[in-house]
Amino acid sequence: MLDRFRINYRLAVEPDGRVTTRTGRAPAGFVAAVADIVRLHGIERGTIECKGKGAAARLRFTGGFPERGRQAIRNVWKPPVGPGPGGGSRAVG
Repeated sequence: MLDRFRINYRLAVEPDGRVTTRTGRAPAGFVAAVADIVRLHGIERGTIECKGKGAAARLRFTGGFPERGRQAIRNVWKPPVGPGPGGGSRAVG
């Protein structure tokens, strides 16, 4: 099945505890917060993907993320801001 949402960015946790951006451009503050959470919870590997756009953006976790680490990352994450609703105005003639 085709994936319906495109990936905004993908972060990977390396075995040495570093957090690297694999795809896209993640906010620097978010990457730094994820690195702190990874160190705090002792997470050794896994990936985080931000999919969708605007209010429909979601985080997806794979690999060795414990639930407490996932919730801590969700708490510091701010969804990307997308363009507002388009159209809606009539042509005045």
